[in-house]
Amino acid sequence: MEERIIDDEYGRGIRLKKTKDGYVDVTDELTAEKADETEETADEVSFAFPMMDGEDDEDLVGLSPEEALALRQKKAADAAKRQADYENACKEGETLLSEGKFAEAEKTFEKALELDEIAAVASAGYWRAKTENFAKPDVLAEEYAKAGIEELEYDLGYDAVDILRREHRDVFQKRHDELSEEEKPLAEEVEGKQQKRRKVLVSRLVKSSVGVGAFLILTLVMGILAWTSFADRVTVPHGQRTSFIVKACIYAGVAAVSFIVLLLFVNKLYNALRMHIRNEKLSSTESGKRLVIVRRYKALYAALLAERTADETADETADEE
Repeated sequence: MEERIIDDEYGRGIRLKKTKDGYVDVTDELTAEKADETEETADEVSFAFPMMDGEDDEDLVGLSPEEALALRQKKAADAAKRQADYENACKEGETLLSEGKFAEAEKTFEKALELDEIAAVASAGYWRAKTENFAKPDVLAEEYAKAGIEELEYDLGYDAVDILRREHRDVFQKRHDELSEEEKPLAEEVEGKQQKRRKVLVSRLVKSSVGVGAFLILTLVMGILAWTSFADRVTVPHGQRTSFIVKACIYAGVAAVSFIVLLLFVNKLYNALRMHIRNEKLSSTESGKRLVIVRRYKALYAALLAERTADETADETADEE
């Protein structure tokens, strides 16, 4: 069968097939190509190959199917061994905790942290060891009270923090209540003294500011009068030159003395302002430092006692995906 392709007036390919009856079965080539593409698309089948954890496409470049399979099996075996080592380390750590060997348990859990990316059990166990099974919960609070619960959840992971919340809720509640009892009288003492000092310092600030303003004006006025008297020397009669000099010297002397007093008031104002700023910081006294620590610890324990909301859990799941 003879077949020819010609172009029509629109530049499209027209396929002519010659049969025994002549050229018949005229077919638009573009239509045929589209049909072929549709058929090819319909015949396409996609296959999804499971990826091993930590597997990279580059690892499989240039490997035969047998070698790729062997590599995947090796990686699977390595992952299984790491998981088994992780679980064994966690079990060993739990045994050491139950025996009261907290330093050894801490080291064991620290090794377990290197074997698993999430390591929720190991993270929780590590801090159980550091706090002697939360007999000393303030060890954890000292580390994360300033940074807050967000930093704790970031470092340990949400799952590890949830483990601590469940297993040591009573400890956190007890410590929170103890800190609340300590905070009330301490706050009354610290804030009461702070208020008394504030009144004195504000009074000093006002007096110093008035003094600075008054002597600044006096210095400027005397300086201007001294300069004016000196500038008018050419208009003063020759016989009155002595009175001109005396007047100018008096103005200049008063301006100089006023300037010295002005500097003293500026120094007082600076010291009063510095002490006022320092007084507004609770950490400026030993009692105030303790109050700041108590409030930070209390806030952390309150956050550990609070359950995560459904929205927070959903956000965490979305981030993992």
